[in-house]
Amino acid sequence: MGQVRPQGSGRSDAGRRLGHAAALSGLLMLAGCASIDMRPTNMPASPAVRPVASDDAAADERVAVVLTLSGGGTRSAAFAYGVLSSLAERRVPGRQGKSLADDVTTVAGVSGGAILAAHFAVNGSAGLPDFRRDFLDRDVEAALRTAYSPENLWRAYRAGVNDMSGLPAWLDAHLFRGTKLGHVHGGGRPRLLLHATDMYNRTPFYFDRDTFAAICSDYDAYPLADAVAASAAVPVLFAPVVMTNYGRGCAPATGPGAKPVRRASLIERHQRETAARYADAVDLNYLKLYDGGLVDGLGTQSLLHHLDGSTPGLMSPERARHLRRLLVVVVDASSRIGGDLSRRIEGPPGPEALIAAADAMIDMSSRHSFDALRERLPRWRDALVRRRCADGMHCAPLDVHIVRVSLMDEPDPQVRRRVLGLHNRLSLARDDVDFLAERGRRLLETNAEMRVFLRGLAEDGRAGGPR
Repeated sequence: MGQVRPQGSGRSDAGRRLGHAAALSGLLMLAGCASIDMRPTNMPASPAVRPVASDDAAADERVAVVLTLSGGGTRSAAFAYGVLSSLAERRVPGRQGKSLADDVTTVAGVSGGAILAAHFAVNGSAGLPDFRRDFLDRDVEAALRTAYSPENLWRAYRAGVNDMSGLPAWLDAHLFRGTKLGHVHGGGRPRLLLHATDMYNRTPFYFDRDTFAAICSDYDAYPLADAVAASAAVPVLFAPVVMTNYGRGCAPATGPGAKPVRRASLIERHQRETAARYADAVDLNYLKLYDGGLVDGLGTQSLLHHLDGSTPGLMSPERARHLRRLLVVVVDASSRIGGDLSRRIEGPPGPEALIAAADAMIDMSSRHSFDALRERLPRWRDALVRRRCADGMHCAPLDVHIVRVSLMDEPDPQVRRRVLGLHNRLSLARDDVDFLAERGRRLLETNAEMRVFLRGLAEDGRAGGPR
């Protein structure tokens, strides 16, 4: 008995290895047959012309707030939630209980920040408690494919682990409930600026009427959840959100490709060329949209895209005529500054090197776009004032403040270490959500430029209105 068992054990081990190999091969074959849902959900442009409602509830208001919310998964959404909560609690002197959150005319978001931006655009500050309950306190990742399995590895190789049945479906079921892009604007809601990355053209894909006109697609009918999911679709973890290009055979685009731009920058020229390519490129049948953070991690590029000369862009023309104070808040939840690359002489391993390289590119492009916004805003302000004077309206100065609230602007080393441990995930513990929200609230309230803006509001209140 004692001599037979080792021989039998050897044959059993070999059999088990063969069985495991056969099982793995079978799983890979099944995974190869598994369907990845990448069906486009955009429709051809409707011949009916739908009226575009004004975005501003009260055109005579003289204070406006513009927000841009960065990427970074639920970390960015929780951090920006604290910033928005602070604005919602800040009452404007002499304004019958209205808060600064009620003065938001435009909210831009990318990736994780796009989720909160879209929810705020639809529900306003009154919906912030619902966002906390329905997103920040939920385990979103439980509804996604996150396991290391043969099927998921094969899905990652083919297109992406999670498809349209994952994040887009979850967002629609729990947050947006069938809302289309056409439902967002009007009714006193702020303008919503979202973008993803068009991988073919290596450029932002803006979810606005101009870009949809360039691909001859129906903007109003496009699902909001799909636009938000596209902005957050990290390659490999997510399959791209796919859109059909209806541009060929369509009437000439009235979007960015048809707008003459004097002394256009390279980015503006590329946008016009991209719009023209939608109509002309023979191999551009489907647009593959990934995480918008790949081309701009802050969302500031969306603001730049809509600051077209003296055109108001970020609010209705009527509101721009009365505007006296503008606050632009850039919420930056980026946190990675190199990880452990410099602790050892070895490495870095391949995956770590790829992540670090992507972070470096995203971080630098975000800094460039913020610097460009800070440079462009004064020119936009001066052009708007000149236009108002030429129209015979008041020529009083327009007070513009730009505030950058950065999660890494934290002097406490222990707090910084905790921040660096909160990676770009879609689920966080409740105490981490509280921690990030409190950081956003505190960093906004202690920001020096924010305090200057608030002092100006207080002076207006004592004087009976903006001077």
